[in-house]
Amino acid sequence: MNCANTQMSATIFNGKLAAADILTDVRGRVMKLKEAPKLLSFYNPKDSASVLYTRIKKQKAENVGIEFEERPTSLGELRGIGYDEIVEQIVEAGREQSITGVLIQHPTGEYSVEEEDWKRLVNAINPKKDVDGLRADSPFVPATVRAVLVALDFSGIDYKGCKIAVVGATGMVGRPLVRVLRKMGAKVREIDERTRDIWFQTKASDVLISCVGKPNLIHGDMIKKGAVVVDVGSPGGDVNFESAQAVASFITPVPGGIGPLTVASLLKNTVLATEQQV
Repeated sequence: MNCANTQMSATIFNGKLAAADILTDVRGRVMKLKEAPKLLSFYNPKDSASVLYTRIKKQKAENVGIEFEERPTSLGELRGIGYDEIVEQIVEAGREQSITGVLIQHPTGEYSVEEEDWKRLVNAINPKKDVDGLRADSPFVPATVRAVLVALDFSGIDYKGCKIAVVGATGMVGRPLVRVLRKMGAKVREIDERTRDIWFQTKASDVLISCVGKPNLIHGDMIKKGAVVVDVGSPGGDVNFESAQAVASFITPVPGGIGPLTVASLLKNTVLATEQQV
């Protein structure tokens, strides 16, 4: 089934506007609660990207009535047993009744955490408070995945039988995204650094989602005419916007696309967690 659109010009998705609608709903639900939800975020203050994302989350949370506490750590500067203390802090936070959700801001660049260490940190989160959906058994749809689904709904695609290429399929965002898309009936092409003929795989897909974090990874000549393009690359985007816009029927920009929706989706999960705990 082909779910691509052959319209002449691409629709540019307004993630900020879509996020504003979600935040309005969240604010209304928070006002109905007896106590305000509270988010606790572990992050590395030496990592500029982590500082930026933490600040944005704090601002948006407080704007809708959700308390937000920052917890500076040495994420990305330790290895193995060196994380014991942070793991204990995460476990303890999961036991505190006053805390609704526990976040771990994944550091970037030189502060990136080894995969095995990251799994250990994530698995220390109380599942009921894993509002970012980081754990494999989290009851919450990962915030970024939820954001992508919102964007795809705006594009008007029919998931059943739709050919969707996920570039970065084995990553922190890609892995759960592939799982959710398949549950919705899509035919998913998983693409990572080991995939051969990437150009062929992306060119034959009705929807192209990239979540690698590598600027200019995706160009217009890799995209099927009329395809839907969703850029989840952080922080600067994966897609060469100008060339992709000339081919796509629908495209999410960076900034202003998936980013604002991810934060809004996180806060939606937070109020949902609070409602479930009441």
